Amino acid sequence: MTTDPVIAFLDAMESAGVVPAEPIADRLGPDKVRFRCEGDGKGRKNGWARFYSDGIPAGSFGNYRLQVAEKWRLNDGRELTPAERGEMARQFKEQERRRKALRDAEQSAVADACLAEWESAGEVNPAHPYLARKGVSGEGLRQLGTKLLVPMRDEHGRLWNLQRISPDGSKLYVKGGRATGLFLLIGEPRGTICVGEGYATMATIRRVSGHAVAVAFSAANLKPVAVALDARFPRTNFTICADDDSHLIANPRIARNIGVEAAEEAARAVGGRVAIPPRKENP
Repeated sequence: MTTDPVIAFLDAMESAGVVPAEPIADRLGPDKVRFRCEGDGKGRKNGWARFYSDGIPAGSFGNYRLQVAEKWRLNDGRELTPAERGEMARQFKEQERRRKALRDAEQSAVADACLAEWESAGEVNPAHPYLARKGVSGEGLRQLGTKLLVPMRDEHGRLWNLQRISPDGSKLYVKGGRATGLFLLIGEPRGTICVGEGYATMATIRRVSGHAVAVAFSAANLKPVAVALDARFPRTNFTICADDDSHLIANPRIARNIGVEAAEEAARAVGGRVAIPPRKENP
């Protein structure tokens, strides 16, 4: 077993299914590092990591898409003393307090910038290449230059972040902005809300069903969004529209259908039902 803390940390990440698709060793530090992982779509950076080299090397890492989040410390073959465990816990608690204060301030600043950008944007061009490929109108969006802006709001309607979609389909959030619990609600709920991950998927479901839809942006966000909407619209029926990640079952590091599992969990939380797209039959 290696005692190089960086190599041991990267090995632990890979064992948990968090496999960077770009070099990150020289970027590791106490500040959160975002990076592209194997299996990420164009423009996505679902991997994240923090690494502490002072004292006993430790850290945390995860993958937003795979809903992985783990803590780590170097196992050098000896037991920590009670004093060392207490000091380590104290340091983690203090670091988390500082990170939260910085994160809250950064997210508020990003929210203000996003609101200014949203207000400066204009109407969507229905001939935008992304919309044309997906066969949707761009309802609920605005456009700034060549980029489509997807607003990400909380249950009170406050805009916290933007998803920017380029003509080639690559999607990026505003760096440092809040993401958890945010959604785009399209249409006025009249008995049913359909909740799913991506904008194009949900815009298509709205077009063919006529129901109000909510874009949750990720599998991990399905449950928080469904719960928030259930509190806001308590007499509404929910259909959670799953992304079928059946291809992940064959991945030995994952062996789960992340999209369906997340949809089922969200549906249980609000007493809703799950819709899964039909699978193509092999010829």
